[in-house]
Amino acid sequence: MTEEQLYKKYAQYYDRIYEKISQQKECDFIKWAVRKHKTSAGIGLLDVACGTGRHAEILKDNFEVQGVDINPEMLKIAREKLPDQKFSTGDMKTLDLDQEFDVVICMFSAMNYNTSLKELEKTLKNFHNHLKPGGVLIFDYGINKENWIEGLVSVDTVVDNNLKLARICQSRLEDGIFNADFVFLIKEDGKLNFDIDQHKLGVFGVDEMNNSMNEIGFNTFIYSEFTEKEWNILSGERPIFLGVK
Repeated sequence: MTEEQLYKKYAQYYDRIYEKISQQKECDFIKWAVRKHKTSAGIGLLDVACGTGRHAEILKDNFEVQGVDINPEMLKIAREKLPDQKFSTGDMKTLDLDQEFDVVICMFSAMNYNTSLKELEKTLKNFHNHLKPGGVLIFDYGINKENWIEGLVSVDTVVDNNLKLARICQSRLEDGIFNADFVFLIKEDGKLNFDIDQHKLGVFGVDEMNNSMNEIGFNTFIYSEFTEKEWNILSGERPIFLGVK
C-alpha cells in the first residue's frame, strides 16, 4: 500500500479510533487559559494540525476558528463536519498564512512531528509570527523525555458490526526520534487487511521546549493535564505549554 493510500485509510478511521477520548476538557482549558492570559482584543483562533476538526467543533461557539492540516484527507472530513468553517492545507514547519490570530493551538501531541530542535524552533517562530501582540499559543507535549517508557506497547481497538480494528505500537527511541510504526489489523465488511502506518516523532525534554519558547520571545507557562495546576516534573503528567506574545 502506498503512503497516500495508507494516509487516506487512516483518516477514515481517525475519529473511530479516538471516539472514546473527549476533547471537551481540552477545550474548556483553552477557553480558561485564553481568558486568563490573552490581552489582544479579538477572537480569531488558528487550529494547527486540526485533523478532522474535533476541537473546532467545540471551539467554534467561542472563537472565529480557522483550521490548517498537512493531510488533505483529514481536512475533507473536517469540511464535511463543519462546512461553514475555513480549513486549508499547510505544514506547521513552513506555515505562512499572511494573517495574525489571537490564539494559536496545536493539540494531540502534534508538536512531536518536529524531529529536531531546528524544526521545533522554526515551527515556534511560525506560530509567533501568526499571533497578534498579546495573543497566546497553547499546545500539549504528551511524548517527552520526562515521561518516556522504552518498550511500552499501546493498543487501540474499534469493534462494531461491520468494523473490527486493532492498532498496535511499541515505543522505541533512537537518537531522540520515536520511530512509531503503527500496525493496523482491520476487518471491515468481512474483508481482512493489514497495514503499517509509519511516523517519525521528536522527543525533547520539557526544559528544551521551554528554553526554545523563551528564546523566540514567548512568556511561557506550563500547566498540567489541561488543568489550572502548574506542571511538576515529579507528577508524570502531560505538560501543556502556553506562550504569550
